[in-house]
Amino acid sequence: MISSLAIRGHYVLRSLLIAALAFYIMHLNATESLHYYLAPHMQTLLLLCPVPLLFIAFGMLWHALGGDTGEVCDCEHPLPNGFVKNMTVYGLFAVPLLFGQLLPNQALGSDMASKKGMIYTYPNPDVRRKAEDQNASAASETNNHSLSADQSATQDASQQELFIAKDIYSVEFAELAKRLYTLSVISVEPDIFSETVGAIDMYKQQFQGKSITVQGFVHRDKHMLIDTFAVSRFLVMCCTADAIPFGIIVRGANASSFDNDTWVQIDGTIQVSTLNGEETLQVQAERIQPIEQPASPYIFTNADSVAEFDELYSNIKDTGR
Repeated sequence: MISSLAIRGHYVLRSLLIAALAFYIMHLNATESLHYYLAPHMQTLLLLCPVPLLFIAFGMLWHALGGDTGEVCDCEHPLPNGFVKNMTVYGLFAVPLLFGQLLPNQALGSDMASKKGMIYTYPNPDVRRKAEDQNASAASETNNHSLSADQSATQDASQQELFIAKDIYSVEFAELAKRLYTLSVISVEPDIFSETVGAIDMYKQQFQGKSITVQGFVHRDKHMLIDTFAVSRFLVMCCTADAIPFGIIVRGANASSFDNDTWVQIDGTIQVSTLNGEETLQVQAERIQPIEQPASPYIFTNADSVAEFDELYSNIKDTGR
């Protein structure tokens, strides 16, 4: 039989762990570090948790200190008994919180990309379906605005034939490809990074020779030539546990001078090369320059990349960029 004092101790400890979790979430938000762990839509959900957690912790602490022993443990779930069981149960909560406080908040890099395996094309259909399930209205919205009156007037029949959707999952990419094709220099914007690269990769032959600008970190594996690396980003669906390393092969005269995990901007031209017997997207770099790691190093799927593209370039025109 566990003593009254021990029972109260268990519940005090539990209340402190719950409160610590709430304060840790608030700390991550205050230091703008949540993006290292969660996609934006998941951050919103997580930020709903601290206040309820603190209420639970306060109620549990108040009940433990002021309530009857029988009321404190009026349940059928026995409290852990013994040093090993206590360490195991409470360690599951305490150890992650401890590591969260002691270890620096930093983005995944080249080492994790090597372990997960770099992807040099848009992720497989399962990832596309997952993204579309999260954004169920994206396809219909894309179709509604994809061919506005002013844009359709500038798109001739030959260009329409260049970018024909191959299946239902390619409609958005085809519409985005039509817009990208009209640019003199394709800038791979972080807000639609994966969709832009996916559209270009899907129609790589049509984009061959087009100018491109892209930013990411350097990833190089042992099979690459000395003048080659991948400019890479991690695509996050929900959290970093499901992050996918996503890159474009880059070749350049000074490529060997950049170490893994160096953040760079690539200015070059789109080419098609062969990797493991398959055609893959490649950028022939005309200029490679180091840059600071962006505030949000990861990329995320976009509910409607075509609408985002239109908004981005509308803002660019309005600001005269």
